[in-house]
Amino acid sequence: MKKNLKNLKKIFLPTCLAFLFFSSCSTENEAINDTEINAIYAKTSSKSDYVVLLKNESIPDGFETEMESLGATVKSMIPEIGVAIISSTETISSKIASKAKVRSVVPDFNVQWIDPELYPEASPLSIGSDEPFFDYLWGMDAIDAPEAWNTGQTGSGVRIAVLDSGIDAEHPDISPNLNTSLSASFIDGEDWNVADGFYFNHGTHVAGTIAAADNEIGVIGVAPNAEIVAVKVLSEFSGSGPFSSINAGIVYAALIDADVINMSLGATFNKNGFITLEDGSVTKVPAKYISEIRHAQQRAIDFAYKNGTTIVVSAGNGGANFDGNGSTTKLPASLNNVISVSATAPYSWAEDPTTDLDVPASYTDYGKSHVTVSAPGGDFDSPSSLWYYDMVLSTIPGGWSWSAGTSMASPHVAGIAALIIGKNGGEMNPHEVTKQLTGTADKIDGNGVSAYHGKGRVNAYRAVTE
Repeated sequence: MKKNLKNLKKIFLPTCLAFLFFSSCSTENEAINDTEINAIYAKTSSKSDYVVLLKNESIPDGFETEMESLGATVKSMIPEIGVAIISSTETISSKIASKAKVRSVVPDFNVQWIDPELYPEASPLSIGSDEPFFDYLWGMDAIDAPEAWNTGQTGSGVRIAVLDSGIDAEHPDISPNLNTSLSASFIDGEDWNVADGFYFNHGTHVAGTIAAADNEIGVIGVAPNAEIVAVKVLSEFSGSGPFSSINAGIVYAALIDADVINMSLGATFNKNGFITLEDGSVTKVPAKYISEIRHAQQRAIDFAYKNGTTIVVSAGNGGANFDGNGSTTKLPASLNNVISVSATAPYSWAEDPTTDLDVPASYTDYGKSHVTVSAPGGDFDSPSSLWYYDMVLSTIPGGWSWSAGTSMASPHVAGIAALIIGKNGGEMNPHEVTKQLTGTADKIDGNGVSAYHGKGRVNAYRAVTE
């Protein structure tokens, strides 16, 4: 084992050191640590971009003509949830907000959803055993994925939309399961297929944990025969994206009949309306803006949920307790109809592979009201020189590398959701999927709901056998 670890260290350590702190899953850490306001880092995507939220969840005939007559330009519309994105002046947007059919008009903030500056018993023989780096996927062992595969469940026939910063379409572990015809970008000027090179890309790492192929190359995903669709809602360069892109991506995933959405992203808002801008300055916006932004995203979530899509999201990396924390709201984890996932990790796993794999990660957000389930997300707090093996190994453009965060935990759960749906014939009500996930999760610290683990740490084998 030590020899294998040494060889892997030679291959990946340069990548780990170069990209560990470029592999975060949300900006909650910075936001929660702002002792003054616990706000999000945001900027307006354009001084003239606004989100129009209509009172009804539809867009009436003649709406675009009416906007143009008022001097606004309609950039895009999401008619399924009654949302339009316009370009206009502040004066014109105020006039639009006064219209009888309009609920609100708010700036289309470009939010930093992922931070570009973050950082066992042996499994049985299974389809993953011939993957070169399988021995380092402690997370698969933690959730009993090999045992689930040995029942014949691999996610076949299930479609998973990865709402993130794009995906490397040419990666040998990703391309066999990637639907390129349905993959799409909602970020202006960026293709969903990320740039060539050897570097960390958040979406590619997430996608590998969900459904890296069973092909004797690199790693294997939780659902190695599931279909992946890349839905780019964040910039691959900055990790930021406007709310309009997130919401449009959610609706798009539902319209293409995605069975599962994974959103390893998050932002924390102060309900009083304070926002920290990109340059670090703090600005006060009307508290209604925060309420309306939340309302619009809940509409998108509800649309997907009602259309049969199970939605899995990361709980956040701020180390914050959200029980009784009425001053902040986290999107999308605080919304209804989502499965919010906290992170677990071992401690010095490389030195002791029998160590506990279910320790709450040092950074994970928590709270009985906030966490649905927990899953392997990795950590970086071990004093061991091999600390990086406590993180999650997955795909990146041009190779493989480690990362840690609730962004790495969420795709483990999305993969298990795919296994459950696959066993059910490829179609299943999201409520039933959630019920099966939570009902078969392992109770880690008692029989009740846990602040760190919610209903428990997910178990793939139990999820497809009970």
